[in-house]
Amino acid sequence: MNSKNTPNPSQSPLMLKIRKDRDYDCVYVKGKKIMLGKSGSPEAQEKFRRLQIQVLSDPTFSFLGSRQVTVKHLSLAYLDYAEEHDPSHFSSIKTAVKILLKHFADEPVDSLDSRSFLFLQERFVDHGVSRQYCNSLMCHIRAMLKWGILRKLVSHQVYVEAKFIPALKKGKTKARENTPIQDVSDEVVNRSLPHFLPTGDVARKYGVSDGLISQYRKRYRSSWNEYIADKKEAVENVAA
Repeated sequence: MNSKNTPNPSQSPLMLKIRKDRDYDCVYVKGKKIMLGKSGSPEAQEKFRRLQIQVLSDPTFSFLGSRQVTVKHLSLAYLDYAEEHDPSHFSSIKTAVKILLKHFADEPVDSLDSRSFLFLQERFVDHGVSRQYCNSLMCHIRAMLKWGILRKLVSHQVYVEAKFIPALKKGKTKARENTPIQDVSDEVVNRSLPHFLPTGDVARKYGVSDGLISQYRKRYRSSWNEYIADKKEAVENVAA
């Protein structure tokens, strides 16, 4: 995992703390001493970080005691989880969490309400991204809260408050729209067609689907037929 995106174990905000045992690091979990490795070594830090995630993932382990879970606690743990379990969305998750932490890092998670999430949604818009991306960022925040509920880190009410924040609607927000994808000009298509595979058995041999062949035939029939004729002539000349 990328160390830039994960919390530094020696500066962890969670309840688990690294302790020294001569030249080695250790932690105590439920009264049990767990050795991590040589003091300050990358191996010891990585084992400590993994242990933190394991503790967070155990709903029966109330490691925080009476302490409140802050937005920072939840965010750092969820980032580590998402990097491994949702890598395709990890970049946008980091963006959502970064903006969230900028305004609510030290706030208890359970203190967040609908006003907090409306404020956060406005900050997403101010970030300059598209309306669709703003809605996606809010979905990532909801996913993080839901993840926290399953691990007894977030109250159900907080998730409900976030769930009822309406998505940004087209024409009713200052967030910009995505630029529509324009059709490719016929000139570009005609110049590109000679680089595509021919139809029939030869095309299927190289994995081109019948649907794709049919699509090009219908839309660019004249250019396609011309290209096929050239290919057929070339194949016949080679065979001769």
